[in-house]
Amino acid sequence: MRAIFHPFENISGTIVIADEQAKHLQVVRIKSGEEVLVLNGNGQKALTTVGTISKNSIELLVSKVETESRKHSIHLAVAVPKKDAFEDILKIAVEMGVKSIQPLTSEFSQYDYVPGERFNRILESALIQSNNAFMPEIFPQKKLETFLEENKQSLYFFDSRPNANKQSAETAKEKVVLIGPEGGFSEREAGQILSRPDVFSIHLPTPIQRAPTAVASSIGYLLGKNE
Repeated sequence: MRAIFHPFENISGTIVIADEQAKHLQVVRIKSGEEVLVLNGNGQKALTTVGTISKNSIELLVSKVETESRKHSIHLAVAVPKKDAFEDILKIAVEMGVKSIQPLTSEFSQYDYVPGERFNRILESALIQSNNAFMPEIFPQKKLETFLEENKQSLYFFDSRPNANKQSAETAKEKVVLIGPEGGFSEREAGQILSRPDVFSIHLPTPIQRAPTAVASSIGYLLGKNE
């Protein structure tokens, strides 16, 4: 079934898709009677059937609306790598069901995140691809030091350096995964991170990973711990 993103609220029986979304559906030759899954990004999925198709709009007839609950509460804090890698991270974060994304500036971070239409399209595409009912919130980029001072949740630091003193098998309900840039965190930054309370160091016995791979493997590791 084809899926689209549309931030609907309080549906009255029909959803009207216009402008670029309508043009896209027309390009893929959508037809009256076809089923379309509409995701609003806030936990709701609407099962619809295509009704009237006009030049600039498409009518979707709503047959059922489902409200989903989050499967987990994992947040992501990541020192921003190069632009291409950061875009891959955004896709992975959506596909893994991350609740929020906090871009960070560190000594070895390589890119400054500025909100824009391109990033919105990347998030929407990943949401549609994964049929995820929830769009993650992306916060403005901040310095690592500021984030560490302000963070109030349990922090799971995926570290390339094993640290037996900060390991824990326990997982809190609300978790923040902390990932470094392509070059990792500096020794000074790692020391700052590990000096904070409620920080757990997790070391995976793998070769060096790219930041997007580290995001996927770390979140997968924590999800496995919850099983």
